[in-house]
Amino acid sequence: LVLLQLDHDASFQADGPYPSGAAFAAECLQAFAAAAPPGDHLVFKAHPLEDGRAGTARTIARTAARLGLSGRVHHVGGAALAGLLDGACSVVTVTSTGAQQALWRGLPVKAMGRAIYARPEIVSCQDLPDFFANPAPPNPEAYATLRAFLMARCQIAGGFYSARGRARVLGALTD
Repeated sequence: LVLLQLDHDASFQADGPYPSGAAFAAECLQAFAAAAPPGDHLVFKAHPLEDGRAGTARTIARTAARLGLSGRVHHVGGAALAGLLDGACSVVTVTSTGAQQALWRGLPVKAMGRAIYARPEIVSCQDLPDFFANPAPPNPEAYATLRAFLMARCQIAGGFYSARGRARVLGALTD
C-alpha cells in the first residue's frame, strides 16, 4: 500500500525529497517493477482531500502500463485507511501520518521522507526495491515506546476529518 499525500502538504514539501506526488509514485512503480514478487499488487491510496487536479492517478496508470504492471497496480480514492490496511502486507509513504496506523498493526513501513516515526528500529532502512521484495517488519517495542512518548507529550486523540474525531479533540483540548 502506498500512501499518497497532497503536493502542497507542508510536511511533504519540507520533509520529502520529491517535487510532486507523481514523482514519488513513479519511483515506487519502478522499484515495484524491479523487485516485487510476481503475484503482488501495488495499491496507491489518495489523500482524503485529493481532488484530482494534480493528475497523479493518470500518471500512475500511464507509468504502470509502460512498465507492464497495469493489472497489478491500483489507485483508490480517499477510502477509509483501516480497510486497506487489513489487506496490506506493507506500506510506503513519504511522511504520511497514516503510516502510524500501519505501524500500530505491526506492518512493515518504508518512509521516504523525514517523518517523526522514521527511526531505524521502527521503519525499514532497506532500499525501496529490497523493501518490495522482502519488507522488514518494525520492532514492536520500539514503536510502542515512540507511540507512548508521542501520546504523552504532543498528541491528542481524535481527528480532523470526522465530526466524532473533532469532538474528541475539542473535548481533550478543553480539559
